[in-house]
Amino acid sequence: MRLRARLTLFFSLAIVATVLISFAIGAQLWRLRQNEYDGREEAQLALQQLQLGDEALEHWLRHMRRNDGIWRMLLDERGLPVVERGLTPPPRLREALAAVSESRSGVLLPGGGILRSTTVIAEDGRRYRWIAVLPPPRGDDMRRMDTLLLISIGIAVMSILAWYLARRLTQPIGALREASRAVAKGQLTARIPAGVVARRDEIGELAQDFNLMAEHLQRLIEAQRQLLRDVSHELRSPLARLQIATELARDTHQAQHFDRIEQETARLDELIGQLILLARLEHQNTAASEEQLALDELLESICEDARFEAAARHIEVLSELSPGLQVKAQANLLHSAIENVLRNALRHAPEHSRVSLRLRSERQCALIDIEDQGPGIPEDQLEAVFEPFVRVSRARERESGGYGLGLAISKRVIEALHGRILAQNRREGGLRVRIELPLA
Repeated sequence: MRLRARLTLFFSLAIVATVLISFAIGAQLWRLRQNEYDGREEAQLALQQLQLGDEALEHWLRHMRRNDGIWRMLLDERGLPVVERGLTPPPRLREALAAVSESRSGVLLPGGGILRSTTVIAEDGRRYRWIAVLPPPRGDDMRRMDTLLLISIGIAVMSILAWYLARRLTQPIGALREASRAVAKGQLTARIPAGVVARRDEIGELAQDFNLMAEHLQRLIEAQRQLLRDVSHELRSPLARLQIATELARDTHQAQHFDRIEQETARLDELIGQLILLARLEHQNTAASEEQLALDELLESICEDARFEAAARHIEVLSELSPGLQVKAQANLLHSAIENVLRNALRHAPEHSRVSLRLRSERQCALIDIEDQGPGIPEDQLEAVFEPFVRVSRARERESGGYGLGLAISKRVIEALHGRILAQNRREGGLRVRIELPLA
């Protein structure tokens, strides 16, 4: 239930509950107050009025009823009213008098009133029965009730309900505030408790969004730190070799050392160029959709270059390309993305093996499958290979001249084209990398 609907329902029920509880407690307090009614004292006063005459008693009874609404009557030994004019008890009251014995606690009547009865003895020895009917609180009697008492009860009930609501609202907000402060202090593992996330309202949705944001922020910062460590590590080796070659060239003036300097400089230039391209793709500053390209022609040119490179290791590059498929992309970026995947397959393919590239269409998408017959990749690293500087075998990558950036660049380029790239191990051995691109 949404928070607005929940608050509306809560306040409506709170108002109804406040009214019902106030009247229930008020009525109970009224009954408790009526239990304090002293019938014996009034019965003695009635006998004093009777000594003054029947009219005096009748006048006193009417005056008392006007004051407090209590119906009083004095009965003789036969059960008949001492004062009969207009004060004869109604049938229901006579039935109740016949059924009830003297009781200080009183008897609850069907209409909600309370019947009180007591016996008194006059100075001449005659016995009288004094009865009083305490009416329920309604009409004018209700207005006579203590209004301040009802208001106090209502305020107390609303205060309790308001405290409960405030606690329900402030607890998750407090958890959100604590998690926000923890993240601000650098504690990237801070999360909002599951109890708050499980709420089915806006606060629960906010908690879910916060946890997703914190998780994403943690991954970004950790990736940034890892990237910085990897870049520092990758730059350290060629710079060290370059420094050694420079010292040797200064001392011996041999041409091979100058060649080594040139080679290391070219490696550094390649690494820095790949880092710059990766940074541009990460920040989406590179326009990836500029022209309409024929995929079969682009892939064929990539295969031709790959065949020239693979010939030295006797690797056969096969292509099976469906014609007429076109995509919108920047030619050099898409060329580099697919070439990185194909060259990665050539690096890991054994000598005298095959690398195949297939192009077909399916559901308005172009599917490019690049397969090799190499050792494949451990299942837990199939997604990680598309991250910067991730290598299945660091020694093997360095021997082949790779820095672990090619597949990362390919992934960024493909995603910029609203496509996707994934790696799968083949059942017969080797790796399959599939690229999906939307057709133009």
